[in-house]
Amino acid sequence: MENSMHIALLEDERTLAADVQTLLSNAGHSVSHFPDGHQIMRALLKDTFDLLVLDWNVPGPDGLEVLKHVRNNMKLDTPVIFLTSNNSEQQIVIALNTGADDYCTKPIRPFEFMARVSALQRRLLPKQTLEVDGGLVEGYVFERSQRTVTIYGKCVNLTEKEYELARLMFQNIDRPISRHRIMQEVWGREEDTLSRTLDVHISWVRRKLDIGAGAQYLRLVVVHGFGYRLMKITPQESEQR
Repeated sequence: MENSMHIALLEDERTLAADVQTLLSNAGHSVSHFPDGHQIMRALLKDTFDLLVLDWNVPGPDGLEVLKHVRNNMKLDTPVIFLTSNNSEQQIVIALNTGADDYCTKPIRPFEFMARVSALQRRLLPKQTLEVDGGLVEGYVFERSQRTVTIYGKCVNLTEKEYELARLMFQNIDRPISRHRIMQEVWGREEDTLSRTLDVHISWVRRKLDIGAGAQYLRLVVVHGFGYRLMKITPQESEQR
């Protein structure tokens, strides 16, 4: 979906986690759920998220510790919504002062929660709400209705899945994207049987858009054991080939 986000959810209550996942998925977002602080901190080293939803009281590093790690150690400005069962002003102020962008108290009120998610998306993620048609990277212009990409004036036709795959990668330039996320956003599901299909589509996109291993400006590369990344090539890197 054009305005979908990749969201990390830190929540140890299974029922609540399932409810929040359903709300976000129904709004078109992809969600990775983590039941404890250690798991989400490991995931943050490999994956790139557009929004973090953090519960305060979870096993391992709690939500506040994860938030401090994200802001102070990783230096990420990823938007954060904090979940807390304690609606005391003091706890809310601590979360906001530590770097949270917004908060919701438990029990979560679905319409309020989704309104806060949408507000953060509008305010903090303008780069994710791109026009249907237009340039995502200099020299590359996407035309959704025709499923074409014009590369420095040369028009290239893509299949529907090739187009969606290419657009996802170009919208996340220099960010590693997991195979799981690609399957979810392009095919709407994650299955072992799709693995080979994904690799074939990657191969065709590389060839058609000239973003393979020897490309001069952009290369769609494998992130081993994880997924793919569309990376910009510096003049120095290009000259080394």
